[in-house]
Amino acid sequence: MERLKKGLLAAIVGVVLFVTAALFLLPNDDAYLLALVLMFVGVVMIGAGAALVKGFDKNLDLPSEECYFCGGTGMVDSPTGRVPCPRCAGTGIAPDAQTTTSDEA
Repeated sequence: MERLKKGLLAAIVGVVLFVTAALFLLPNDDAYLLALVLMFVGVVMIGAGAALVKGFDKNLDLPSEECYFCGGTGMVDSPTGRVPCPRCAGTGIAPDAQTTTSDEA
């Protein structure tokens, strides 16, 4: 819940910063470069805040043990039919996960 609040706050601050820079600083010739920098910062804050709100950052926390190439099935479609996955050699487990589990044993 804390990430949701921080993300929403970052997105709202980014929108306010972007609109303020675009409407008030951009028309001023002396503050043109400052306005562009603040608009860029606002857009980055909007993107980062939206990613936090949607939960995209949680996908980066733990690596998946399933192979991303075959989706954990161990088989992929080819022009000749279904063949073992070339990335995981048909196990369905990501090669990174295989090394960590075999090291523990």
